[in-house]
Amino acid sequence: MSRTKSSTLWGWPTGWSASAGADPVVHRHATRSAAGDGDKPGEGGRLRTWRRLTASAGARAQNGLRPLALACLAVLMGRADIAHVMDPFGVAYFAILTEVLGTRRSWPGWFVPVGAGLSGGVRGAVGALAALGLYRIVRRWLARGRNPDIHWMPFLAGLVAAVVRLGGHWAAWTRYDVALALADGGLVVVLALIWIQCMPVFVGKDGTRSLRMDQLISMAIFAGSVVAGLSGLSVRGVAVAPAVVDALVLVMAASGGAAAAATVGVVLGILALLSHSLTLPQVAVLAFTGLLAGVLKEAGRVWMALAFLVSTGLLTVSAGENWPVVRAVLYAAAAAAAAFLLIPRPWFRRIAEYVPGTAEHRVSEQERARRMRALLSDKIHEVGDVFDELSAVFADTGDNPLASARQLLDHMIGNASRQVCAGCPRQKRCWEQEGYATYQSLVHTITKLETTPGVNVGPSRDLKERCIRVDPMMGVLRTGLDITRRDAQWLAKLRDQRGLVAAQLSGVAGVIRTIADEVDRGNESSLSGEEQVLAALQQLGLYVDDVHIVSLDPGKVEVEVTQPSQGAYENSVRVIAPLLSGIVGEHISVSRVTGADGGPCTSVFSSARLFDVHTAVATLTRDGRLVSGDTYTSADLGNGRYAVAVSDGMGNGERARRESKAAIELLKKLLKAGFDEKLAIRTVNSTLLMRSRDEMFTTLDMALIDLFSARTEFLKIGSAPSYLKRGQEVRVITGSNVPIGILQDIEVQSVEEQLADGDILILLSDGILDAPKAADNREAWLKEQIERIETDDPQLIADTLIETAARASGGEIQDDMTVLVAVIRRHQPEWAAIKLPGVVGLRRERREWLRRRGA
Repeated sequence: MSRTKSSTLWGWPTGWSASAGADPVVHRHATRSAAGDGDKPGEGGRLRTWRRLTASAGARAQNGLRPLALACLAVLMGRADIAHVMDPFGVAYFAILTEVLGTRRSWPGWFVPVGAGLSGGVRGAVGALAALGLYRIVRRWLARGRNPDIHWMPFLAGLVAAVVRLGGHWAAWTRYDVALALADGGLVVVLALIWIQCMPVFVGKDGTRSLRMDQLISMAIFAGSVVAGLSGLSVRGVAVAPAVVDALVLVMAASGGAAAAATVGVVLGILALLSHSLTLPQVAVLAFTGLLAGVLKEAGRVWMALAFLVSTGLLTVSAGENWPVVRAVLYAAAAAAAAFLLIPRPWFRRIAEYVPGTAEHRVSEQERARRMRALLSDKIHEVGDVFDELSAVFADTGDNPLASARQLLDHMIGNASRQVCAGCPRQKRCWEQEGYATYQSLVHTITKLETTPGVNVGPSRDLKERCIRVDPMMGVLRTGLDITRRDAQWLAKLRDQRGLVAAQLSGVAGVIRTIADEVDRGNESSLSGEEQVLAALQQLGLYVDDVHIVSLDPGKVEVEVTQPSQGAYENSVRVIAPLLSGIVGEHISVSRVTGADGGPCTSVFSSARLFDVHTAVATLTRDGRLVSGDTYTSADLGNGRYAVAVSDGMGNGERARRESKAAIELLKKLLKAGFDEKLAIRTVNSTLLMRSRDEMFTTLDMALIDLFSARTEFLKIGSAPSYLKRGQEVRVITGSNVPIGILQDIEVQSVEEQLADGDILILLSDGILDAPKAADNREAWLKEQIERIETDDPQLIADTLIETAARASGGEIQDDMTVLVAVIRRHQPEWAAIKLPGVVGLRRERREWLRRRGA
């Protein structure tokens, strides 16, 4: 059985739990390690048995030590007080322990009266016992079988504490007694509300691996309350409470750094001041020495302890304390430093994982995110496998045209025999004695009906010689043949649709796997690469919250940087993007910046395109109508490709516009989703066929431009020619496919061209090409018009071609006209890359990481 660290913050080395709550990835790894030992089978079995026994023993030990620890905390809480006048800690602890663990498992809380008896004698023990018992009774009466709201229970505990305190002075209440009772009850409420934040972490109810700052302070207040219970205790002349406070501050300095140590020092010092364990100057000294120790975190624990001890002594002397006080402070600091040096190093790393802002916490969060992404990737792959299986089910039906035709023929002959041969005196002879010959005669007649044109086709010779009911039989066969032809057409269409559905499901599976691959690539980036980016940004004086490398593939770089919102976009464009460009080795740009106003925001940096596409369009409707049957689009597909397209619906007006718009919008969404372009076109074709029984079709002229290489794929489905102008040369790009929506199965042909900087791509509808009535070769005429254009402005080119076509038509616009012009230009980066000395390229670092991982 595998073992992993539990999610509580206990400070002893038995904080281990069995794999029931462990991370699945860790569990699989441990299982493989146990099963893959090189021992003999018997020895391997004994080893696994021993591991299970030790893991179970560790879990039982933890389950046994936790109640004991809670009972010890209850004793200390019962012993703690404020100025020997108020004791709110025990009741607050008991109330929160009851609400977090329940009434049965919170039995360690009943040890609070023991601590109260140690400090206040029998009277204190009886008062604490009365408060705890009254709280349980009132809580049970209010709950009445329901789980009460935990946020209201602190107020009940405060009321009970005030009532019990006043009950102790039942003979005569003074104003002072009432004020103390109200203050005691109010402190119970405040402490209980504060401890709600941290108590689930202590008792193992909260599985979080990260503490918020309010939780951290809540835990510091809880620890300070425990330290208050140590007030007055000493070991060989060393006061326990100050020593524990110093040790906790040193632990926080080594785990959380200067800020955490100073914060914890102030909180613990104030609570120790209330219990008369420290003085106000000593609290100030504690906060400063904790800050100093945290600053020396990177120097090592020895230097931290030495700096803490020396600074504590010097500052205490400078505060004007007498020698006995200085000696007591030095003894406590020395004991704390010695205990601090004896603590195992892994404990500090484990505590630091919970403290926000530390490097260990950031690494822990990143590892947890990677495990979650790995699990998410597995689930996404499983969903992709489901769609693949569905695709295989639709594709593999065992049906083929020959088997379907034979089945229809058998059904047709059987129907004819039931209608005509029933009651015939020769039925027994024809079907029982000469069944095969009768069947063949009917097959020959059906073949003759199918192959011979005309309506007066007679029966075959063998059927005429055999059948005495030829005329009724021929009528039934003619009717059955018409029905069979219709059924065959529907079966063929069903087979085509089944194949299309299988291809679409396979395409969906491919898109899902692409998403899973993107998630997987996010887990391949090394932590050192992210730390390198953080260090480089700090070297430039820019501090960010987090860096996450999603992908470092050439042309597909994606890095997420979380930073404060103020000036986020300017920092991203002017500093972070140029720095990443220098580290990665290719130009990086800001793709998007997201985040709420006033809070942290996330900037996403990705590979900058090497080419830009500038588009413009000009349209002219038939006879000045308001609606054009042509539809056009130009869109960035988001995967490094840019699409420009023109679709010409059949006819003119609203109906044609509806068909062309439906085709082009659906195609654009499919391509953005990651579908293969040929499968997307087949899907659009099937959609147009099924959406209406009327004959409706549309042409499609599309160019898919790779923004990193300018490689362009032209998809022409029944469209007019496209034109590519490079300098003074004009090339014509044509296709021979039929329009979308006519045939069930269309063959999608593509033409690939390598474009260059300055190339002009022109897509147009049939109305432009059909404009010149007198031109013999309209393609050559349009080519000549394009060659005459001198400008490279896309809008001027589109307007010029529309005006030329309108003049060539003699003012009679017989069809809608659309011209879409796209100009390819090389991308000019706005900022130069920033290269810092000593910063290694991330790709080289990633290759080293992958090599080590493979080894």
